[in-house]
Amino acid sequence: MHLVDPDNTGPVTSLVMDVDSALARHWLERNPHNRPIRQARVQQYYDDMISGRWRFNGEAIKFGPDGELLDGQHRLQAIARTTGLSFPMLIVRGLSPDTQVTMDQGAKRTPGDQLMLTGIASHNVTLVAAALRVYMVWMEGNLFGEGGKGTSQSTTKVVEFATAYPELVTIADRYTGIARRLKARPAVACAAAIRLTEIDAYASNEFVRLWDTGVGLAADSPILALRYRLDLIRMTRLRVNDRDQIGLIVTAWNLWRRGRSVTKLQRPKGGFTAENFPEPR
Repeated sequence: MHLVDPDNTGPVTSLVMDVDSALARHWLERNPHNRPIRQARVQQYYDDMISGRWRFNGEAIKFGPDGELLDGQHRLQAIARTTGLSFPMLIVRGLSPDTQVTMDQGAKRTPGDQLMLTGIASHNVTLVAAALRVYMVWMEGNLFGEGGKGTSQSTTKVVEFATAYPELVTIADRYTGIARRLKARPAVACAAAIRLTEIDAYASNEFVRLWDTGVGLAADSPILALRYRLDLIRMTRLRVNDRDQIGLIVTAWNLWRRGRSVTKLQRPKGGFTAENFPEPR
């Protein structure tokens, strides 16, 4: 296909072709003026590609009139990591370099947007999607990634997971209203509620109720200690990552389930590690 670019004397051409790792690496060599690589985005694309979740969607790899890469470096970086695979891509050539400033300006669909498009109903689909992301990172044992949030989960992976486990979507949806009152990051609180419900639905409901209201809690209740700790974090505006928030919630849950008494909720000396991170019981 040939089009006329009014800002360029040559034609703009487009075609669909299969791109493998060798071709991706070759094209990446023509990438002199582009934004810094976001490795988390590359990893998301790579995970989708090797797991079979990647779909051709018409988004183009774009080149200038002299063959310089203008758009698509993250997809090409991901393809370059693969072995023995190729992926159909729309290739557009001959664009004016000036057009690069207008690329990637549209609003990207969030996981919540995609869940809605797949017909998954929820009171707050955005929070459900965020909670599932946290839950997936936690269950995959990846909370110890960069920044305490673990590895990123692609939108495609979140949608696939929600479709495969609608019962977890139902649990998350049940807690979206209360999660915003629990002083932790709402997605973390909701993800914790999902996991605790899997262990004991009745106990989880009671734990979250007491965590929310504080009604009738003894002075040495682990749930009260959790409320105080989260209040302190919020009042002092201390930045606490998802991993540490989950660790505190699970610690309080385990103590409460065993009938233990505490007045303060502390992280282990030196902080949570992969070895000492609590498993909810």
